[in-house]
Amino acid sequence: FPFVDVNQERHIAYAGYQGLVNLAEQISNSVEFFGRAATARDQRSNVMRTTEDERKCDDAQTGTTCAQPAPDILINPLKHSPALGAAIAMQGIHSALPVIHGAQGCGFLGKVLLTKHFREPIALASTKLFTEDVVMGSDGALIKVVESFVEKNHPEVVAVLSSGLSAVKGDDVDGLIKQIRSRKGSKTALLHVSTPDYEGGLETGYAKAVEAVIEAAADAIFILDTAARIEKQVNIVAGSYLTPADFTELRDIVESFGMTPVILPDLAALDGSRQDFSALATGGTTFAEIQSMRLSGFTLAIGASMFRAAELLHDRFGIEFKVFEGISGLKDVDELLETLAALSGKPIPAKYERQRRILTDGLRDAHVYLSGKKACLALEPGLAAQTSRWLYETGVDVELAVIPVPESTKNSRADRIRAKNVFTGDLFSVEGEFDVLIAGSHGEDTAKRLGVPLYQTGFPAYKRLGATSQVTIGYRGTLASVYELANLLMGRGHS
Repeated sequence: FPFVDVNQERHIAYAGYQGLVNLAEQISNSVEFFGRAATARDQRSNVMRTTEDERKCDDAQTGTTCAQPAPDILINPLKHSPALGAAIAMQGIHSALPVIHGAQGCGFLGKVLLTKHFREPIALASTKLFTEDVVMGSDGALIKVVESFVEKNHPEVVAVLSSGLSAVKGDDVDGLIKQIRSRKGSKTALLHVSTPDYEGGLETGYAKAVEAVIEAAADAIFILDTAARIEKQVNIVAGSYLTPADFTELRDIVESFGMTPVILPDLAALDGSRQDFSALATGGTTFAEIQSMRLSGFTLAIGASMFRAAELLHDRFGIEFKVFEGISGLKDVDELLETLAALSGKPIPAKYERQRRILTDGLRDAHVYLSGKKACLALEPGLAAQTSRWLYETGVDVELAVIPVPESTKNSRADRIRAKNVFTGDLFSVEGEFDVLIAGSHGEDTAKRLGVPLYQTGFPAYKRLGATSQVTIGYRGTLASVYELANLLMGRGHS
């Protein structure tokens, strides 16, 4: 039920005329908050496969103005290269190596940014094309780099990521990969991920890499394979916005239902637990485990950008799937746990019932400081959607959401972001009156210009410690995010 804080230790004054205004505001915010909570309880959805047709833009339901086209000029860009997203995905595959086929700066600067974000060694190579390579031909450079790593490091997977330079130049990367296979006869899976800078952003490249790995694993399976289905094994194709700690949390949640998850990719090892240095990615899902995904009983896709990956598993192996817009917040976590309970045939473990009660209590405590606040999001589409959904449950109004690239019909789904306005743009274009900016570390200058605090999340997050160790999903992760935001805003705007 709605309530207001009248304790002596409160940070909100109720004395005098201004105090009456504050009290009225708090009562209004509390009624609004609990009204939303009641609506969310009534809208608990049934466990069923989510199809693309069910996720069409519904402005009447979400109150969202769908994303506008990107401007011709970007200042202080929010967008990151799709090759960077693909490189992140490959870090979650054991013994994998992404190779950016482009200029030296494409690989070097990307590796620097990834290292700053994860604070871990990053497996990433580059063909380091120079002027003479572009003019005279760069086929030899790609063949030399790939063959060198295959001979010295014996990776399980090598993913060649095309850049804007190699794509515009017209390099036949697929043909070169076939040539390398025929020359070496290696067991290394060689694949091409088309990630030119002018097609999508980080989330796009990440999704393309996951899809390419699934295709490569499927093609490597013997055509007459008759292995039996493993009903207690579940595939998880996870979106680009999960932290390394989130992957561990997600695995624990699935295993608590007695099921075995195969997570693609699995970035959990980037939490600082690795001990040895390697030129290859270590600690992620093995290629053999990826091949075993064909035997799973179900696929969970975390984030709308993973729809195509889940669809590939369905088309190739007949595995049913369900897409989750996010797995933070009461409603979305409820849906995840109900789905796992239905798949496993087991009740939701008691520990999650307790975590839910704690989160509910935390939302009530925090709504005093959050309800009615105005937020601006500057994030990748998937993370913006998930963040806006749990913000709605706290009573925060997302006035504006800025995403880096225009939505596509399957992968971005900007219309699922709970915001009054959504547009494609950059950090320089962010204008308005807000109480907080929610963005990566690159949003620091924008937050200062707006005169609001910066809640750092997403990519990159290198101006704070512990970003990779922070759990943001499930009941526990949601509670941590709510408290962090409430602490950031506590006392602001009250007299």
